[in-house]
Amino acid sequence: MQKTAIIAEYNPFHNGHLYQAQTARLETEADAVIAVMSGQFTQRGEPAAFDKWSRARAAVETGAIDLVVELPTRYGVQRADRFASAAVHLAEQMKCQTLSFGSESGDASAIRQAALADVESTPAYRDALQSALKDGASPAKASSTAFTSLYPDFDLTLPNNILAYHYAKAATSIHLHTVRRLGAGYHDTGVSDVMSATVVRAHYLEAGSVRAVPEATRRLFAQQSMAHWSLYWPMLQYKLRTMPKDVLEHLVGIDASLSPRLIEAGMEPTFEQALSKMLTRRYTRTAIQRALVSVLVHFERTELPTRFDDVPYVRPLAFNTVGRSVLHEIKKTVPLLSKYHPDLAFEARVTEAYRLPLGLSAPEHRQTPQFIDSK
Repeated sequence: MQKTAIIAEYNPFHNGHLYQAQTARLETEADAVIAVMSGQFTQRGEPAAFDKWSRARAAVETGAIDLVVELPTRYGVQRADRFASAAVHLAEQMKCQTLSFGSESGDASAIRQAALADVESTPAYRDALQSALKDGASPAKASSTAFTSLYPDFDLTLPNNILAYHYAKAATSIHLHTVRRLGAGYHDTGVSDVMSATVVRAHYLEAGSVRAVPEATRRLFAQQSMAHWSLYWPMLQYKLRTMPKDVLEHLVGIDASLSPRLIEAGMEPTFEQALSKMLTRRYTRTAIQRALVSVLVHFERTELPTRFDDVPYVRPLAFNTVGRSVLHEIKKTVPLLSKYHPDLAFEARVTEAYRLPLGLSAPEHRQTPQFIDSK
């Protein structure tokens, strides 16, 4: 069976995702398209607009995706290289022949060449990185700026190119295929038939209407409340106001420099006001949001994986008839978790934190993979 993987968050699944998946199926001649999807929180440290089960179901209901498997939270709410390493490992573990992804460049060969250049191992890169850090850039910004200054043929400052580059760095046995990003980019704010997930969410919050999504996603907006950080602020306030500083500093992404900022921000009445108190050139919105996920779910450093290229299981969230055939095929060679298992204890904790303000998603131990009849 020809299997093509897509690494995604579907936050939410929109028309651009639909185009990418359909194009990937056609151009890679895939019998099955498999999405490796983030769970209740995203790579940039935000609560997903809808719970993972609902997002997975919507993706399969579009007909563009045959199977959605979960990228566990401990691997998913991480910087780009760790996120990519774990997701690519899952795709290769499922014996997917091709990994398809969106990029600003739309040129898989250019992405491969950039990855093979191994710029980050050179003394010139280390010097450029240190210079950017001394100028006050965040680690992520300093890294991409240093890389682009030495390898101008590939722009590593663009969001999708960053992930594409790290996918290429992580790939060992999988062929790379890319679809040029259609329409609006991540930072574009215009309203059209193709918008980024960020703009889809923002437009819904501001205008109360849903644009640029397929019908399966439109139903989610009609049936559920959309999650966003403001809903979680009372929970975070309590934790930030009561958690000892030394305990806070044992959580992932929080050091002795950030902890006082978090504690002080906990006194602010709203999430956005708190965030504005914490933002600096060193601590970007993404870094702070990931730290807040750690606070919300009490993600300790001792729970951080020792390796990010070795996810211990494959967990299906939703599938159709084709996806069921894939599961029958891969269960012979990979650990497949279709029922609740002790390895999912961390995910259970994450889901409890995620679902409390929403009251929608069932506890982790009551969830099983969803079959969507594609006939």
